[in-house]
Amino acid sequence: MGDESTLHRIASHCTEYEPISSAQGYGFSWLNTAAASEDYRCDWCVYWRDGSCCIYVDRNKYHS
Repeated sequence: MGDESTLHRIASHCTEYEPISSAQGYGFSWLNTAAASEDYRCDWCVYWRDGSCCIYVDRNKYHS
């Protein structure tokens, strides 16, 4: 798929980004909350689906 910087760059600007930990019902806590934008990555999002996320696919064209 993409390298780490691409996964971060796309996820950090994605309006649909939802971390898997939040979707699993853990909510926000100091254990699973991203402390900084460096922790956002497409492959940690519920919509990732092994790289078939339409936002990732569309934006990755410009980052490749």
